[in-house]
Amino acid sequence: MSAGPVRNPRRHFSDTFTGAVNISRDDHKSVPFESLLEQDWLIRTDAFDRDLRSIVAQPMEVKYRFDGKTRIWIPDFLRVRKGPVGRQDPPADLVEVKPLISVYSDHPDEEVRERDQAYVAAKFEAIRMQTLALGYEFVLATENEIRIEPSLRNASLMLRCADRAFPKKWERVGELAVVSLPRSSSIRELERALPEGVDGFSVALRLAWKGQIVLDPGENWTRATTFARV
Repeated sequence: MSAGPVRNPRRHFSDTFTGAVNISRDDHKSVPFESLLEQDWLIRTDAFDRDLRSIVAQPMEVKYRFDGKTRIWIPDFLRVRKGPVGRQDPPADLVEVKPLISVYSDHPDEEVRERDQAYVAAKFEAIRMQTLALGYEFVLATENEIRIEPSLRNASLMLRCADRAFPKKWERVGELAVVSLPRSSSIRELERALPEGVDGFSVALRLAWKGQIVLDPGENWTRATTFARV
């Protein structure tokens, strides 16, 4: 398996947007993307997948048989996770990020729409079976799995507090303060337990990123938000 992309990012989606996300859980290594939807998948995965080990963009070519032909699929990402302490890591994921319109046809003719969707479903099933045969898991992610609000917004907020520039002093006093609070507390209560001048909201996001407290991703995070200490 290649240690990096097998091709340079190309613009396939209509948003024609490319760039890179620095993955905080992999020593801030840069991972390229070729659409805003892929960018959002990287942000969500980096923020909420605390077992994440690494992500590689377009890591390999996968040959599979479909519709009587041998075809080549290049996954958008390879995602590697850590297993529980003392146990083997789970199989890595080969991830395909697709806009809904490319998976679920919106053709006005119902018969054509059903035919198109059946074709796409059969193609991805062939890809999934070949992925499993190679020892990987197959993940298909669309807007339905990625652009969920407010959790995507929360993910972006969290990652602002996940970089190397975050004050180590704030992190240390936050860790001390959170253990002095009841297991279920609010960010506002955390802030009251911190020294003057330390931003409790930022500290809470840092501790959530580290997995020391749990914030509900489905809630709009504010200073009134409650958390549970792990």
